[in-house]
Amino acid sequence: MTGGFNLPKPEFDIEATVERAMALINRTLQPSLEEAQKAVDKVRAGRPLVAPGDLVNQVTRGNRIRAARAVSFSLPSILPGVGTAISAAAVPVALREVLKEAVSATIKVGLLHDRDLTDPELTRIAVLLVLTEGAVKLDKTGRIRPDAILGPHASLIGKAAAYDALAALTATQRQELAASQSEILRAWALAVGPPLLAGLLPFGLGPMAAANYMQYVLKGTITAAARVFGPPAIVPVAVEEIPDREVQQDDQES
Repeated sequence: MTGGFNLPKPEFDIEATVERAMALINRTLQPSLEEAQKAVDKVRAGRPLVAPGDLVNQVTRGNRIRAARAVSFSLPSILPGVGTAISAAAVPVALREVLKEAVSATIKVGLLHDRDLTDPELTRIAVLLVLTEGAVKLDKTGRIRPDAILGPHASLIGKAAAYDALAALTATQRQELAASQSEILRAWALAVGPPLLAGLLPFGLGPMAAANYMQYVLKGTITAAARVFGPPAIVPVAVEEIPDREVQQDDQES
């Protein structure tokens, strides 16, 4: 007779986990503009002459740290068996926390670039565009297709100063983007969720790997936000050279 006993290993269904998470993360897209503005103003006060793009990392540092801490919900997994099962139930909550920090960081980047975010609808579709770009970058399966989610607006993915294009949309076009919210959040959760499940590996190895990955997720979100809210790309202007003969003629006339 062998000593001890074996606990059943939990089976994880990422689709089911995402469905549970959706009920939580749908309510996480309305961050406090006042709190975000205070964070931005505090950083700007210390470095008033520094360009916004150079302050992004400083403004969003807290978001990256808190996103990494979201994997603390997986800490019970250091105890194989029961601990892993407890952690699995907390994955949707961890997803919500990471999303909350991603949205908060996006808003801060927008305010840092002096964008007017007082229009809730425009702000929301800008955040959704940032999340879509983040999901596409994270996806390694090819299942997340921007054109299937955003339709004709998929061309905005990766476009510099896309916020200006969003602001120019008609009310109908904005509604089309807003209607894709559930699909966008689902795509985002499917891209972020599997690495969070890696956090369920026992003996503390999983949470450490998942924490590093959450920092990577936030970094991609912040990069996308800087592209959406930042200034348009500088278009090089071709300078036409004037022939010497015309210059000499002009001198003679003057």
